[in-house]
Amino acid sequence: MNHPAAVPAEDTLALVQRCAAGDKAAYNQLFETIYQDLRRRAHLQVAGRRDGTMSTTLLVHETYLKLAGTRLSLNDRTHFFAIAARAMRHILINAARDRAAQKRGGGQQQATFDPDALAAPELSHDLLGLDAAMQALEASDARLAQVVELHFFAGLDFASIAELLDLSERTVARDWRAARAMLRMHLEDSA
Repeated sequence: MNHPAAVPAEDTLALVQRCAAGDKAAYNQLFETIYQDLRRRAHLQVAGRRDGTMSTTLLVHETYLKLAGTRLSLNDRTHFFAIAARAMRHILINAARDRAAQKRGGGQQQATFDPDALAAPELSHDLLGLDAAMQALEASDARLAQVVELHFFAGLDFASIAELLDLSERTVARDWRAARAMLRMHLEDSA
């Protein structure tokens, strides 16, 4: 793939609009345009992981394959990254489940999760425990789960999240604090 250094925002927006209209060539071009940014975000997901079974490149390419087969209804570049973050999360969780199933008897090895890892995504974490906590959070408050997904998994700042969700930055910051507390409680209860 050709990896351009930077593409003007208006060109990216035009690609997003063409993708929304179902133009597969535009999707491929959009993916190439933001490849390096996706690699940076994927690196945040795999950095510090103890198992080392998924590389940044593999995660980005798996994300491409997962999204390429679906018709995406995109609003803007930030929305694309939000969708890509969710796809990355699912790919990593499925890989963790597959590894757990391959262990003797399919049992999972006890792993600890540092709740403070939510403040620093580069730290190691237990993806399966985090996924269970995220599912519980989503069941109780979908917006809080969405804020975590966008900030922690997509690496978006509060201003971008506020714009995407049509909220104030202050509300997003408050949601982030509440979500972290709820996730921490869930993780401590399940430990």
